[in-house]
Amino acid sequence: MLDQSESGGVLQLRLNRPQRLNALTLALTRELLAAMRQAGRNDAVRAILLTGEGRAFCAGKDRDDAAGPQFVEALQQLAGALMNSPKPVVAAVQGWAVGAGLELMLNCDIVIAGEGARFMLPEVSIGLFGTGGVLALLPHTVGLARAKGALMLGEEFSARDAQQWGLIWSVVEDGKLQDAARATALKLAAADAAVLGQVKALLHRETFGELAGVLERETAAHGRLARR
Repeated sequence: MLDQSESGGVLQLRLNRPQRLNALTLALTRELLAAMRQAGRNDAVRAILLTGEGRAFCAGKDRDDAAGPQFVEALQQLAGALMNSPKPVVAAVQGWAVGAGLELMLNCDIVIAGEGARFMLPEVSIGLFGTGGVLALLPHTVGLARAKGALMLGEEFSARDAQQWGLIWSVVEDGKLQDAARATALKLAAADAAVLGQVKALLHRETFGELAGVLERETAAHGRLARR
C-alpha cells in the first residue's frame, strides 16, 4: 500500500492504492507515519518526496474503512510528523487531492501539481470535520475568505486556482510532474540540512504558533461531534 525507495538522499513515498484513488485507510496512514519516523532517524535521507500512484494524489479517507477515532489520531500524528520533521517534504500532486488528501498535501513543504490536478475539501458537505491542522494552515495560506469558502462550500478548484491563491508552489505539465518534483527534492537534499531545518521550524512557529495545540483542538472537535 505504501511504496518506498531511496536514492540521492531522497526518500520517495508513493501511495499505492490506485483502484481507490489512493484513499487513506488507518493501515496506510500508520504506514506513512512509520516511514516518516524512520526517515527522521536515517541520516542518509535529506529530503522526502510524497506522491501517489495512478490518476490521483489522494482522494481523502476511504469511506469503507471504519476506523473512527483511531483514524483521526493517526492523521493528526502524521501531520505532526510531516510538519515537525527537519527534513523538507515535497508533494507531487496529480489528479484529485480531496479532503484528508488535500490536508496531507498542506502538511508538506513544497507542493508541485500537474496542470490537471483538482482540489476539494468536502468534509462539511458530508458531515465531517477537517484534520491535519487545516483550520489553521488554510487561512494562513490562502486568507480567511477563501478558507471559509473552501471549507464551508466544499467546491472543487483547479491547480491554477491553487497556485494563484498561494496554496501550492508551482504547476507543471502533467507529463513532467514526477521529473519536476524529483528535481526539486534533489535540490533540497543537496542543501545544508541544518539551515533548512531551522528555516522550516521558524517559518512554522512564526506563522501559526504551536502546531500541537491546533491538532489537539481539531481532535477535540471531532470528539464533540461524534458524541452528538
